[in-house]
Amino acid sequence: MNQPLRPYLEYQADRVEALLAAHRTPAHITGGTVGPRLIRFFLNPAPQIRFATIRNLADDLALALQVPQLHVQRTSDGIVLEFANPDPRPLDLLTLLPTVAPLPPATALLGLTDDGRPLLARLAAPDVAHVLIAGTTGSGKSQLLRTLAASLVLTQPPAALQLLCLDPKGRTFGPLRHAPHLARPIITTPEEAGEALHSLVRLMELRDRRGEAAPRLVVLLDELADWLFLAPGLTEPLTRLAQRGREAGIHVVAATQRPSAALLSPLLRANFPLRLVGKVVSPEDARAAAGCGGTEAHLLQGRGDFLAVGPTPQPLRFQVARISEPELTRAFPAPPRAPLALPGPLAAVWRGAR
Repeated sequence: MNQPLRPYLEYQADRVEALLAAHRTPAHITGGTVGPRLIRFFLNPAPQIRFATIRNLADDLALALQVPQLHVQRTSDGIVLEFANPDPRPLDLLTLLPTVAPLPPATALLGLTDDGRPLLARLAAPDVAHVLIAGTTGSGKSQLLRTLAASLVLTQPPAALQLLCLDPKGRTFGPLRHAPHLARPIITTPEEAGEALHSLVRLMELRDRRGEAAPRLVVLLDELADWLFLAPGLTEPLTRLAQRGREAGIHVVAATQRPSAALLSPLLRANFPLRLVGKVVSPEDARAAAGCGGTEAHLLQGRGDFLAVGPTPQPLRFQVARISEPELTRAFPAPPRAPLALPGPLAAVWRGAR
């Protein structure tokens, strides 16, 4: 633990216990965790104290701790008080990767959970397979998509894993344009996208007949809603890939501001087992993004503060690890240009001039 933070934690724990005692709701802080963005206190109340009583004191606790918000949750650890870390730590993907290496095949490092554990997404697992990323502007969804892609190409050889990147603005995956993992150049137009996805469906069918699943091929789509609005015909191949792609070694990872029923068919939305949800505008948007209610994604802080909804019984809150565009460009620089070839005597004159 960061030493300057310890006195702060002890002071805050004392404030919690004092306020609860003043409201005749005795309880003790038994421990907690310090994450990149969040601090969690584990609270053990007296046997006669009801959870609802403590939950109703959330605003008073926030005022006593001098924090903007405090969430009271009931988890497998008991009652948890959650509030913002006053000294948030930036998460650097290149620093974090060596701590979890080597990663299993087709596995991406996403960031750290709120209790400080690395969060991995193993695409080959049946309860992951395909991933839907949702969040409003400023939530960090494009950064999460880039982090997922970067962690794959930095840890997997091109012979084992390839990427197909669909990027209408050409910015999210631009630093990867020279990566040897790209199955084809980054796609920016609906015409290219349609041809590529239909070709991928044919590849999936061929692999099914042959019983093949290698190399793994990950389809990455930024601004999914834009793609489907500009080219509604993409829904059919995307749905087929999401339904049958995993056994053929093909995975779909898509990011959108809001996975609304007006653009995404129920069948397509149902085939994303893992949802990564950033800050959204309203509880209704949170339900649409997570595929279930009660996540409170509209209360997230943005800038990489996300929930992983899917394989675990409860959503996992995590902070996205970041990698900058210059860092990713340096990892996959442009190949050197071939020397200028000049024919006959002129070539000798050119070399002599140098």
